[in-house]
This record gives sequence, structure tokens and C-alpha cells, in this order.
Amino acid sequence: MTGIGGIFFKANDANGKTPDVIGTGMAQREVKIQPPQMFLVHLPVILAQWAFGVWLLPVLRTPPSPTPLGWVSFLACAVVFVIGKRWMFKLFAKHRASPMFKDHAQELITEFPFSVARNPFYLLDFLPFLGLTLLLGTLDPLLLHGPLFFLYLVLYVVPIEEKRLLLTHGKDYEAYKSRVKRWGLF
Repeated sequence: MTGIGGIFFKANDANGKTPDVIGTGMAQREVKIQPPQMFLVHLPVILAQWAFGVWLLPVLRTPPSPTPLGWVSFLACAVVFVIGKRWMFKLFAKHRASPMFKDHAQELITEFPFSVARNPFYLLDFLPFLGLTLLLGTLDPLLLHGPLFFLYLVLYVVPIEEKRLLLTHGKDYEAYKSRVKRWGLF
């Protein structure tokens, strides 16, 4: 057994396969708060801001309230979000993996949309913030809560994922990481 940063894994097997992560060190590296749970932290805050009229950023219309166009825009964002997530779940299932950190793919997934961005699953997570901005008529969901959610992804979730991918896929992940940007454009 070999250890890196408190994470223990088996040495490469006779076939040269990448190590299987085992041991208690990995429990410390698990994402404890999943992105959907973090969104559910933001949602009541956004709704409370709307209910009490406490906005930190400029409003798009006065008073900030749902309009028919706002509802249509919100529902369009919700539909694209749900369809996109279902498609991504099917893509993960095709590779016998789970996006919820439990069952990692045995092979590195590099087909579209992973050929464009290393984290396309999380890019979809900004659609609810956009939808709430369009529905409520205020910039707080998109320009305040969205960036806070993005920081949570960048500082907490993605580093843990990238460490696991590196341990699981080694040089293949290094090559993939050098070819494909984290968020597509940057």
C-alpha cells in the first residue's frame, strides 16, 4: 500500500491499471455538501429576500415581482436544466458511473460535452439562478448567489473531484486536463 496526502491506495496491478482508492483517508476527501444541497441553501435566502423586499443589487423592475414573461423565462430555464441533467445522468450511466461522487467511471469520460469543458454538469447549475433572476426581476440570484455558488464549486467541490480523478486515472487525466479547460472558456 502506498499513501499520498493521507489517502491510501493499492499499487498498480500487473495490468498497469490505475490504483483503486481505499482506506479511511478518502472519507475525509468526500464532498459532504453536494451541489443540489448547496442550491437548496441559496433558494430560501433568495425567496426570503423576495418576500421581504431586501435586495442587495439593483432590481430590474419595480416592484420586483413575477410577471408572465418572467414565468415563461423561468420555466424555460427549468426545462433546459432538467433536460440537461437527465442527459448528463444518462451519459454517466453509459459509463457505469454516478455524478454524485459514489461510483466513479472506470474509464475517463472525454466525449461531448466533456470534450469542451471538464465540468459541464456544474455549468447547468447556473440556469436556476438565471431563471430566478428573470422571474423575480432582480439581479441578486444571478450576480450574488450565482457567484457564491461558483466559489463553492471552485474552492470545495472541483478540487476534491480533480484529486480523485488524478488518483483514479493518473496520466490519462493529466493529458485530458491539459487539453480541456475546466469551464470551457477558462
